[in-house]
Amino acid sequence: MSVEIHTPTKIIKPEDVTMDDLRYMSKDSFPLWCLANGAEVDNNPVEFENHRYLLPVYADQSDEVVLAKAAQLGATVWMMLRILWWLHAHQGRKAGLYMPNKELVDNTSADRLTPLIQSVPPISEIADINDKLGLRKIGKSSFYLLHLGGKSAKDSVPLDYVSFDEIRLCNDKDIDQTMERIAHSPYKMKLFASTTGLPGSNIDMRFQYGTQHMWMAKCGCPDGVNLPRCFPDCVVADDPRRPKEVYLRCPKCKYEIKNPQNGGYAPHNPGADYNSYHVSQLTSRFITTKEIWNFWKRTTNKAEFYNAKLGLPYVDAENMGVSMDQLKSLINTDLPWAEPNKAKTRTAMGVDQGAGYVMVTICDIANNKKRLRHVEIVEQHNKAYRGPEGEIYSPFDRLAEIMKEFSVDLAVVDAMPNVNDALKFASAFPGRVFLAYYAKDAKEVVQWNDRKKYKETVRKAGPLLKFKWTAVLGRFTSLDYMFGELKAGEYEIPDPDRLRQMALDEKTNQFVPCAPTRRLFDHLTRLVKRFHETNEETGDGRWEWIYSGGDPHLAHSLNYCNVALERLKRRTIFTFA
Repeated sequence: MSVEIHTPTKIIKPEDVTMDDLRYMSKDSFPLWCLANGAEVDNNPVEFENHRYLLPVYADQSDEVVLAKAAQLGATVWMMLRILWWLHAHQGRKAGLYMPNKELVDNTSADRLTPLIQSVPPISEIADINDKLGLRKIGKSSFYLLHLGGKSAKDSVPLDYVSFDEIRLCNDKDIDQTMERIAHSPYKMKLFASTTGLPGSNIDMRFQYGTQHMWMAKCGCPDGVNLPRCFPDCVVADDPRRPKEVYLRCPKCKYEIKNPQNGGYAPHNPGADYNSYHVSQLTSRFITTKEIWNFWKRTTNKAEFYNAKLGLPYVDAENMGVSMDQLKSLINTDLPWAEPNKAKTRTAMGVDQGAGYVMVTICDIANNKKRLRHVEIVEQHNKAYRGPEGEIYSPFDRLAEIMKEFSVDLAVVDAMPNVNDALKFASAFPGRVFLAYYAKDAKEVVQWNDRKKYKETVRKAGPLLKFKWTAVLGRFTSLDYMFGELKAGEYEIPDPDRLRQMALDEKTNQFVPCAPTRRLFDHLTRLVKRFHETNEETGDGRWEWIYSGGDPHLAHSLNYCNVALERLKRRTIFTFA
């Protein structure tokens, strides 16, 4: 039986297919275009026999693709080739490949992109040989290689296509700012690829929001096995019958996996807005299981092993501010949530704010325990906070009501970014509301600035210059103190699921019913402690809290509330300016 290949203009049999025929058909198929035109990387032809995990990624020609992966699996080449293919087909358009730093841009451009362009005749024939490292002309199209270190790179070039390599080394705000380069394009093409870092951050966050296609190696299980998420249980290194061998085996069905590339991607979040993929070095044909296992046995950096070898996010338990299990241990189901207008104890409130919202936590102290009494997310576009005719009010209007409903004795409120609203609110409750700032290098937990004259080092310009009721919190020290209190069991928390409201979902951007305390738990577990080295020779530096995921506003809200509770104590441990 003869299999025929159909093209728009002719019918040919497989045995009669010529290289010109392949090139003609490849204009609508990116992987076929790479094969038909002899694309080479590092003097090796692009091929999929030894890189089966890449073929579905190459075949995905959708507008947005995310690849979370281990190191050295061909992601950078995939992005460069895909951009070249697209620019060749869309003459007159502009694309940008962004990298973490200028050195990486220069090296990639000279050592990898130049040979890649020269290896593909349709590209080399129209490429400008006099191009600069950071700009390659592909006929009438433009291919920019840029880094995210400078403002001009993020703001100056309008683009149709943006791609980001190793985004775990980039600032999320820089990426968001750069995405504006395609705001007015009719195409808005996007690629993201990176090794992983912290859970819920950078590439892992984008992977989670996507379809979550994971490479499943074939075994005796109906759906196959995802090897990196089974590691190290998927490795057999102590088989007495094969003492010198290290091999892969499904920990569930015990099927030996001789070729992990025998498998395919399975979506774990189907229906998402874009496709995301994950693959590890366990799938590579060029990195043996024994190599990976030996690296695992001698590694002194477990996080780097998970990130670079398995392509998985990782954080050491000792560097987490607080774990989910520790938070759950604080739940007292007999403790009720506070009811409005029934407060009987001294009460403190912490508020973190942003564009169009405030996040509130209220606590009190009883029997030497700090008790969480109320959590609320106030968003101005939430219908629950609008007027009877749909009027949109400032979230600070609701704060004034909360102060009265829960008889708040002392509130600490984030001063930024809505300075005027915060100042107006604080002025309505003189001495009961303090506007707060974080100081990155402060050694104290908090300095209250109402007792003495302002220090020049903490002065704030503008309308707050003469405002008396302000506090400066040491960013690391105050958060560290709060986490110490939580870990030591100094808090009690009512049943999180008995307090519910409508709030904006971070993934869907829709208002949905939620338990705000569950979101508080999530925000608290996003903060991770890291040592930031400032001097390579001496090893000097400082500890800092970084985000594993989005901005944990409710965690900051509880931190403000915690310092307010300490001030309410008769014997405060904190200092005054």
